Amino acid sequence: MAFTIEFDDNRLIEEISDPYRRIHETQPLGMSFTDFLSLGENLRQSSHIYLRLADLDERIDHTSYTYVRMKEFVDLCIKDPSLYTMENFMFFLHLTGLSVPEHHLQYRFDPEKPVEDLVNPYLQISSFEAAVRGFAKSDKSKHAITSVYTCDGIEDVCMASLYHLLKLGLAIKVCGNCGKYFVPLRRSDALYCDRISPFNASKTCKEDGSQRAFEEKLKTDEAEKLRRQIYQAKQMRVRRNPHIPSYKENFERWKKDANQWKKDIKKGRRTSEEFIQWLEDNRK
Repeated sequence: MAFTIEFDDNRLIEEISDPYRRIHETQPLGMSFTDFLSLGENLRQSSHIYLRLADLDERIDHTSYTYVRMKEFVDLCIKDPSLYTMENFMFFLHLTGLSVPEHHLQYRFDPEKPVEDLVNPYLQISSFEAAVRGFAKSDKSKHAITSVYTCDGIEDVCMASLYHLLKLGLAIKVCGNCGKYFVPLRRSDALYCDRISPFNASKTCKEDGSQRAFEEKLKTDEAEKLRRQIYQAKQMRVRRNPHIPSYKENFERWKKDANQWKKDIKKGRRTSEEFIQWLEDNRK
C-alpha cells in the first residue's frame, strides 16, 4: 500500500501520510530520515514511522544491504562534504539499484482569497489569464507549494528524503552532543540538533551541547596545564641528575603514556577528568 511524504520547503516541514493505516505525522524537514538512520542496532526494536508504514514482508535491520549502504554514503559525505552532490547521489542510486520515487508539485491556495480577485474584474480577459495574472501579483509566501513523493516502502521514502535534502542543498551532520544524524535547517554551521539531550532531559542538545563543550574545554585546559607542569618538573629532574638512569626511563615512559592519554581523549575513549587523576597519581 503506497503512502506519501510531502515536503514544504517554505515552512521546512515534512508530512508523512497513509490514510489506509490512519497515519499522519508532521516533523521538521529531514527529521524522520535522520532519526531512522540514527537507529543503528536499535532499528528492529523501534516504532519509527518508516517501520510502521512498511509491509509485513519488508524486513530490515541495521545489517540490511540498503541500510548499510545508506549509512556508508551519508558518512562519506559528512567526512568529505565535496562528495555530497546530486551527481554522486545519482551514482549511489546506480550502484545500489535504487531510484527516486515518483513525485509531483502540489499547490495550495487560500480558498477564501482566490488569486483571480487580485485582477481588475472589468478587464476583458479569460478566467485562465486572470488566474495567471493574479498569481503573478500575489504574495508567494502565502501559498503552499509542496513536493509530494509517492512511496511503496522504506527504500522509497529514504531515497525521497535524501534526494530532496540534496536538491535544497541541506547537509546532514552528526550532533556533537548525542551523536545522532540531523539536518541543520536554520544555520548550516550548527553543531547540535534540537533533540532532547541524553545528558539532561530538561535541555535540547543545542542548549546542553554548547555548555558541555565549554565545561569540557575548561577541563581540557586544566589537564594540559597540569601536564606541562609535571613535564617540566620531570625534565628538570633528568637534567639535574644525568647520573641516575631511572629518572630518564621514568620520564620517557611518562611522556609515552601521556601522549596516549591525549589520543584516547580525542577519540572519546577516555575523559579529561580521568587524565587529570592519572596525572596526579603519576607526578613522581
